Amino acid sequence: MWILTHHRPTDGRTLFLSNYWPVVALVLEHYAPAAIVGLDAVRLHLGDFAPPTLIHANHTANLSEYTLKLDAEFELHLRPRPGVTTRIVQLDGPSGSTLPVLAPPALLLTLDEPQLIAGIEPISAWLRHLTLREADVREAAEENPRPIRLQRLADLAGGLGNEPLRRLLDSAARATSEHAAPPARTGVGTRIIIPPVLLSAHAGGGSPWVDAQMMRLARQTREADALIGAEAVALPTFAFRRLAANARQSKVFDAYHSTTMEGYRISPEIAEAIVRGDAMVDATQDAKSLEAAMAVQGYSKAFDDVLELAAARALITGGVILDLYEALYRPSVEARIVEPHDLRRWRNGPVTLRGWRHVPPNYKKIDDLISGLVTFAARTDVAAITRALLVHLEFVTVHPFYDGNGRLGRLLMNLVLLSAGYPWVTIRSDERIPFFSSIERAQVEDDTRPFIEFLWHLIRRATADLAAAPATRSRSDRRK
Repeated sequence: MWILTHHRPTDGRTLFLSNYWPVVALVLEHYAPAAIVGLDAVRLHLGDFAPPTLIHANHTANLSEYTLKLDAEFELHLRPRPGVTTRIVQLDGPSGSTLPVLAPPALLLTLDEPQLIAGIEPISAWLRHLTLREADVREAAEENPRPIRLQRLADLAGGLGNEPLRRLLDSAARATSEHAAPPARTGVGTRIIIPPVLLSAHAGGGSPWVDAQMMRLARQTREADALIGAEAVALPTFAFRRLAANARQSKVFDAYHSTTMEGYRISPEIAEAIVRGDAMVDATQDAKSLEAAMAVQGYSKAFDDVLELAAARALITGGVILDLYEALYRPSVEARIVEPHDLRRWRNGPVTLRGWRHVPPNYKKIDDLISGLVTFAARTDVAAITRALLVHLEFVTVHPFYDGNGRLGRLLMNLVLLSAGYPWVTIRSDERIPFFSSIERAQVEDDTRPFIEFLWHLIRRATADLAAAPATRSRSDRRK
């Protein structure tokens, strides 16, 4: 298989990522029957198509074990497992690919204790809502008798509130062994810890993706609090009139950087003229220039709206998100660049992020995920700075719109910061790559530290700058 591209450094990785799953499917077809297994298979059953750097599969082509390099940083590990891959389901993947994945009953029997510990979040989200046929579980257990694994999964399913699955797996374990393993041996509750947020969740409610979001936000909150909690307590806060005056002073700077970060090409001088409301003669000479000018104009309006919302200490709601999105794109609608009917709705189809591993969730999940985000944003038991950072991260992870998610995510972050007494934070466009890379690590590697540290540095710096600046008084800036 050949992929031709121009000689640009980013093209190779970008092109490979857009074809990752078709490449994997093509390789597995060569070793058929073969199937993706382990945590990689669990994530695919959950609809998570972020390309792993190392993906695991079983094959029956021969008795050899292979590690195939797919690209500079991506590998496929193939292990010979005769008989195991006879139970395969075909899942529809991105880019029109069809992926052979081990079916759930057989997949359960391949999940050993280290995998359960390493992947407790996706496995818990999967098991809590998993329903299986008794005959399928029995047949899989007869082909691959693993009574300890079955009992361990039964204990885990019971702890997660899926009592029918617990009984089914417990019965299969007892059918393959006369002695049931006690929890002390299976490790559930000791070595394998169910995420606490699921212990209080309503059994049978929600969905796998809502469970995954709850666990993700709970874990990220703990990580953020551990990194910045003690220092954040000592950080000074400011009266809103001072925060608003400071934000307005940096509005041109922020509008320029937040817009050009997303790929729009416009000069700082034209961006300043647009924010001031001057005529845009030089900014509308061609389609691309007009598009960039409208993006800056829309951002300027959304910026002002955030200040008004922060002055009222408004909560983030689905309506607030849609209002800000409309403000971002209203000038583009008036310029006939964007259709009006695209404004007040979530995306209704798939979307990919060019050059990045994160694959946004299926559009059918957006309503649930936005509801979870809104609930988190309103929590008073989570420190404001932590909420601000994670509202931004979760918003761009859900990616509810086809475009504009980065700008809107940063606006929402600043809305939370301003409402809590902290200054507006701008991420410069020349910081785009390290910033976006930190987001990707949080999304696909569950490593939130780089993202938190990146923004925490900017928040501290913005706070120190405002504290050192002379205070100004303006009657119009006072909070009502």
